[in-house]
Amino acid sequence: MSKFKINFTLKQHTPIIHFQATQSGATLRATELKPKLDRFLKEFVFRGEIPIKYKINKEKDALNYKVMIKAQDSKIHTIKKDELFFGNMKPKGVSNQEWDSRKKFFLMSNKVEVEFFSFNKPLLKIIERYFSLFLGSTNFGARQSKGYGSFYLDINDPHYKKIEDVFKELNIKYYKFRTFKNWKKDISLFYKFLRQGINFPISSKNNCPKSRFYVKPAIFLFAKSKEWEWDKKIIKKKYFSHYLEKDIECRGEVDILTSSFSKKYLLRDLFGLSTSQYWVHQRAIIEKINKDIERFKSPITFKKIDNKIYFWVNESYKKILHKKFTIKVKGEKGLILSTPKEDEFDFDEFFNFVNRINLFEVVDDDFHKEKEFQILKRILYEIRARR
Repeated sequence: MSKFKINFTLKQHTPIIHFQATQSGATLRATELKPKLDRFLKEFVFRGEIPIKYKINKEKDALNYKVMIKAQDSKIHTIKKDELFFGNMKPKGVSNQEWDSRKKFFLMSNKVEVEFFSFNKPLLKIIERYFSLFLGSTNFGARQSKGYGSFYLDINDPHYKKIEDVFKELNIKYYKFRTFKNWKKDISLFYKFLRQGINFPISSKNNCPKSRFYVKPAIFLFAKSKEWEWDKKIIKKKYFSHYLEKDIECRGEVDILTSSFSKKYLLRDLFGLSTSQYWVHQRAIIEKINKDIERFKSPITFKKIDNKIYFWVNESYKKILHKKFTIKVKGEKGLILSTPKEDEFDFDEFFNFVNRINLFEVVDDDFHKEKEFQILKRILYEIRARR
């Protein structure tokens, strides 16, 4: 083995969403891994400033090494309907030929070999020391915050360390639960429970939909405990009052429709902001306008390792706190909502609240036998048991 090389063997735990999957040798891309690893080392090792002796040159923050990635037994899977990825729908006006060149695929490899090369031996030592920490806290490709593109060291790799030790060394406060038949459904169900709630309508009677399963979002329950009004209800009241009245007529005086408090905040977007959102039932696009914020990625990252799902929250959400947004619908505006102030919200408090939620109290008895209830009950129990 060359003294200027270091090798790692990776296991792929979830598919990477790949736009070049049909090309020979497609796998985890060095063009994605290297910039991410450079940023990671800059933050966690060099504390924000890379010494010149490790750089390619004085002008760039790129570290002076090369990386080669090879995969064994790669398999391509066409993306059809998926719980967590909706981006493979052909846009209108795009030819089939053009779309074939643009659409993405799931790519899974049996084993991935990563080789680092550098004449800078101290830099190689740093990579050898910190690569497991980088992999343990990073996913790759599209939808990486929802668990896609999860790679970690193979258990037989000499550099392997337990993922829990990685989180401890990085001081990441993590949560975990097991997954069995469908990891994507588990993450999707749990994330919906946190952010927007779950509703599976099955029929309509007198224009009132009936649900097979329904649960209110945890962030609504948290807001109610704080005496904050629910943001979706505020928007409905302003722009879709007839829909709100119809909802109350169908469902009665339920708290998610009728709770009224003096503090009114934008809450669901703390989990990730899209400035343009389509509301299906209202057939309208909801725009949220702040001249300084065009998009905000979810601060929650899910990572699957074998049969366990780990997730944690990064500090990026603090950048969106105490920000005003103009809510615009079909050209009409006049509603301004702010996110909570810095001293009013943090995710540690929110997840402490989630750990105290009793599903039997917040989910109607009629839904307790549904599989979704059983999955959520198990996930919450396992998250709570770890504390």
